[in-house]
Amino acid sequence: MTRTIRRRGNARGWALVKAGGLLLSAALLVPGFFHPETAASEGLSILGDTPGSGASDRVKFLSITRSDTVSISIGHGSRNLWVYFNPDCSYCHRLWVSLEGVSDLTVSWIPVTFSLKKESLARSAAILAAQDPVQALIQNEQHFDDLRERGGFPIPPTLPARAQEDVTKNTMILRLWTGQIATPTLLYKDSRGVIQLLIGLPPDVPAMIAAIGNGS
Repeated sequence: MTRTIRRRGNARGWALVKAGGLLLSAALLVPGFFHPETAASEGLSILGDTPGSGASDRVKFLSITRSDTVSISIGHGSRNLWVYFNPDCSYCHRLWVSLEGVSDLTVSWIPVTFSLKKESLARSAAILAAQDPVQALIQNEQHFDDLRERGGFPIPPTLPARAQEDVTKNTMILRLWTGQIATPTLLYKDSRGVIQLLIGLPPDVPAMIAAIGNGS
């Protein structure tokens, strides 16, 4: 099984994203700006009234996800699933458990932060900045504390600014294209090649897995 970390796009942030003729302005991601919920006050625009709801929006969202997010890739299957997750999210942990042992599937785990989870930014950044991010993610899930809803990867006293910026950028992309910061958020192409967007833990994970088509 191949496991890799993928960092794509401009690591210091992006200024403009063109989506269907609409320019979305985004603040430069710098240390100290770690509350994506305040995106509107920082000059960010949300796409439409219900971002991501249309088929064309989902195509653009997946394209941005693939090109501009920083993710941890696990598996080497011909089927692909992208998951925006919070390392302190119990529903994300349930999804992780459900996906364990699934063959012919590559999952790109995209860490985000949420202000109500006080340690989520730091833990997400710690996982990305670890010497082996894949093993760090595995440790986080294997030692997940369900009672406290807290991931099992320890947070070091200092964290690289770049890792924190990467997490913030991931979170801003999720917020821009779905209108909310909800985890897990899943993206995949079904057997017909249609991009599916699921927000929250699917009620029937095995059925969702079976519906994922081949190819990227």
